[in-house]
Amino acid sequence: MINTIRIPPQNLDAERSVLGSMLLLNDAIDDIDLRPDEFYRDEHQAVFTVVRDMWRDGCRSIDVVTLAEELRRRDQFDSIGGAVFLAELMDTEPHAAHVRHYSKLVRQKAQQRNLIYACTDAIEKAYGGESDEVLAELDSKLLNIREVSSGGDIVTMADAVDALEQRERNPAAVHSTGLVDLNRQIRGGLRDGQLMIVGGRPGSGKSVLTGQIAKAFADRGEPALIVSLEMDRAEIAERYVQSVDRRTLRALPIHLVDSAFEAGRIASLIRLAKRKYNIQIAVLDYLQLTEPEDRKASRERQVADVSRMRKRLAGELKIPVVAACQLNRANDKEQRLPRLSDLRESGSIEQDADIVLLLHQDDDNVAKAIVAKQRNGCTGVVQLTFRGDMFRFENYANQPIYGGEM
Repeated sequence: MINTIRIPPQNLDAERSVLGSMLLLNDAIDDIDLRPDEFYRDEHQAVFTVVRDMWRDGCRSIDVVTLAEELRRRDQFDSIGGAVFLAELMDTEPHAAHVRHYSKLVRQKAQQRNLIYACTDAIEKAYGGESDEVLAELDSKLLNIREVSSGGDIVTMADAVDALEQRERNPAAVHSTGLVDLNRQIRGGLRDGQLMIVGGRPGSGKSVLTGQIAKAFADRGEPALIVSLEMDRAEIAERYVQSVDRRTLRALPIHLVDSAFEAGRIASLIRLAKRKYNIQIAVLDYLQLTEPEDRKASRERQVADVSRMRKRLAGELKIPVVAACQLNRANDKEQRLPRLSDLRESGSIEQDADIVLLLHQDDDNVAKAIVAKQRNGCTGVVQLTFRGDMFRFENYANQPIYGGEM
């Protein structure tokens, strides 16, 4: 049997056309969003990097002559093939107006190569490594490939209005939390792609509220996933049966993960739940208990990485992600309501979140749900009734909402 060597996917004509277009019409450089490593040939990577650097440094007369001069200055002229290579480059005769199309072809081949490399590496590691670790690493690489493929673009305001009207015509994209007054404060409910942080001190009810939101989805027939790092499956069920009969509870499309702690593994399971059960929401209880992938990083960096991963998952899967979060003890010591600065261990949590909801328990079963951050919406305070015996929040009977801008 003859072994054949398969050459990785590439389109050298497209690569040369991109470079030729850059030299033929310098303004075309702004139309290119490629990275050097997306070119297959090392010589093409080197030339692209030099041309891009010259343009960014303010040079507006980039041609074969000035490029050759800069390559010589960097001691790269001979290594790329010298005058012969540059002559071949200019013989390509590209049409500069088509540079975006050439760039797309280059990126497509780079994506194919990266996919092959990622899968090949996973196959090799699968022979000797832990399958969970291999899957988590592969998931991370595939997400990076997808992110690069989305690229960047400039759209018109008309495009933005079209997108807004499309969302307005699709009410299913706004999901009720099950609490009327909370919905009113967060513009009708949760939206696909949003990351909502529910912060609170121990005993404030953050696990209760996040679990209740998941159940509200399930009550409407929208499958939900709960990733619990504090309670096992029996404890979760025990809380629900305080207010739901067991037969009804068994029929609800709620799926549970109670035995995963590592960030990458949790991300893989959320993706799996989306593919297998078409979940419409993922709930994580709670964020700071997640074990980071980089255990050598600072604690602030670790928490930031976990938070960023949750936000990326929400956007990738187009579902709301709700994560409970511990607050520090500052508000207890100072006898005040919690605020954004109380989010524990990382300011990135606040940056990544679309909505930050902070819980505070008053006396007489009255709770305050403080909307401390909301993109494109107002902050404010919602009063809720907390039924501790039933592990449930309810709409406050006489005073639905107060506050406004905080």
